[in-house]
Amino acid sequence: MEKIAQIMKKNFPWEQFDKVTFERGICIRRDETGDWFYANSEDSMPVSDPNTVLTNFGVRPVLAEGSSQNAMVSFLLPAIRGRLLEIYRSELDLLKPLKYVMGSMLYHCSALTRLYAEECTRFVEQARGEMGCDGKTSRKKENKVATKLEAPFYEFETLMTKIILGYEYLRYPIWRKYRSGTEAPHNFADTIKRCKLPPAIENRMILSKDNCYLPAKKFRYCIQRNLDIGSSSWCQFEKKYELLWLFVTRLPDNPEEKSANNFKFDQKLDALTVSWEYVSEFFALTDIIVGKGDLSSA
Repeated sequence: MEKIAQIMKKNFPWEQFDKVTFERGICIRRDETGDWFYANSEDSMPVSDPNTVLTNFGVRPVLAEGSSQNAMVSFLLPAIRGRLLEIYRSELDLLKPLKYVMGSMLYHCSALTRLYAEECTRFVEQARGEMGCDGKTSRKKENKVATKLEAPFYEFETLMTKIILGYEYLRYPIWRKYRSGTEAPHNFADTIKRCKLPPAIENRMILSKDNCYLPAKKFRYCIQRNLDIGSSSWCQFEKKYELLWLFVTRLPDNPEEKSANNFKFDQKLDALTVSWEYVSEFFALTDIIVGKGDLSSA
């Protein structure tokens, strides 16, 4: 995380944006004077340097928003390295279905990121409303507050579906480039087996299949079939410092389990982080297959 913070400090143009949302719903905004503050803090805690958010909380910036020529603009950042995700879609020569599904990924990932920030802001505004004459709230001693929100899972499940669909669409340009027969494979996994791939490309695609494509299928099945929707054990607000709140949508480490009683949460997986990392991985792999992407990109 410290290395990521150093990269962001060197390259991220904070001055070009008015609002940046990080993992866990941490959101910083500019006030009328141009100074940054935490939107999810009960007392609008100031931010002396945006880079301190990365180092203090171990979170990465996901969505940057601002205005350009009197129009609002927003950009999804890559989870590890690479370009702003919108750039891949605008510059690559994509089949129409692939271009559409990548646009849908951008839309829903941005929507989930904003939902996290909005829920954190709503929560702290509610806390301010509960503040007594002593300046303290009833949440003062609470470090975690459960909520029965369902919306994060609707966005997450949609993103998993779009990611899976994206991999299935990606098999067509892969087949055209590395085909070993006349009939196109039926799915992405079969494409890897049937194409004559350079070893480095094959290894990269296998990693993407094992770490993104197949897990996305497991998470989608889990959400659709085994999630106890509306349970307060899945979504929760967590307090950091004295007045700063974060939002988490918990995911099981073992989504293939059929019974919720067997779910494990040791890895502390979060729906926004998982979605964003999967989208970033898919865009990077698409750049490798369709564009001029580097095999080390992720």
